[in-house]
Amino acid sequence: MLGGIRRYGLENVSTLSKWIDIPVETARYMIWEELPKHGISVGITVNLPRIGLGRWMLYFRPSEKSLTPAIENFLKNDAGLMYVARVLPNNCAFATFGIPFGEHYKLRDQLEQLRNSNIISSYSLDEIEFLRNVSFNSDFYDFKQRNWKFDWDEIENFKEPLITPDVPEDQAPVVDYKDILILKELQQSVPRTLSKLSGSIGLDQHNLRYHYKTHARRAISGYYLKLDSGNTPGSRTCLIFMHEFGSSENLDEGRIAALSIPFTQRVWKTEKYYCWYTICPGEYTNGLLRYVNRKFAGIPGKLEVLTIDSESEYQTSLPHTLFDERNGNWKYEPKSALSVIKK
Repeated sequence: MLGGIRRYGLENVSTLSKWIDIPVETARYMIWEELPKHGISVGITVNLPRIGLGRWMLYFRPSEKSLTPAIENFLKNDAGLMYVARVLPNNCAFATFGIPFGEHYKLRDQLEQLRNSNIISSYSLDEIEFLRNVSFNSDFYDFKQRNWKFDWDEIENFKEPLITPDVPEDQAPVVDYKDILILKELQQSVPRTLSKLSGSIGLDQHNLRYHYKTHARRAISGYYLKLDSGNTPGSRTCLIFMHEFGSSENLDEGRIAALSIPFTQRVWKTEKYYCWYTICPGEYTNGLLRYVNRKFAGIPGKLEVLTIDSESEYQTSLPHTLFDERNGNWKYEPKSALSVIKK
């Protein structure tokens, strides 16, 4: 069942049921009744370029540690922020954004002002070329004991395919505010039926299905499985790895190593870096770092590891508030960084 969802998603449960050779109703029952009992849910990956948004990665260092909260407040004000977290122990921060195509210079201008005003000492802003959420791999988990069970020396026996998500289409995206709301709601929780979204979005079922089938569905690049381990943020280790790959051969080697890690949840690529995000129980941290150290000893390219303060993580869905419902397009006007920080 889990392998079938990873392969076929939830678009066609009949296809999924044929692949695992069980009746359709049994497949539906297992997806919506049995999997949640084991802490497993289904998420979607939204291809932001298909709805007119570029994806950007920011890493900045404040001139003083005490300034980080104020800088974060600026980023949360109409800047297209989707994720931000502090990096320990230097109180730097890592963030990702969804920004309308061609408008990222506005964020860069604000960051330059902060640097010129000595509020941040340095920053890097890089465009994300592709991003993929990685499914929880049940091969490494014992459901009876409700814990991870694997040997670091054997995890490479499972080969996760090197899937490169769809690139942006040449034609301009055709979406409206209703499509954006549908995608936002699906990011937060995938319901058993589309009709369950009607109340939260304010659309009748016929209108909802029309918008989903004609526009919103095209922006879903894939489904993935999530495991809620029940661990509190303080008991787990969150790490972001950034591999400066240098060549396509080094990139592929790094991708294979990153995707073999049971705790990898998200991967993305910029022009310069291949990155991946992991969450693991604290007792697995040393094993994870030793495995990465061993693998990348033979892969050329600088590897940087960011230790994330899990209690500082802020994550939201796509930046739907940037969409101008009246004019039917994206509007990007981040507030003045200096004015927000002075407050």
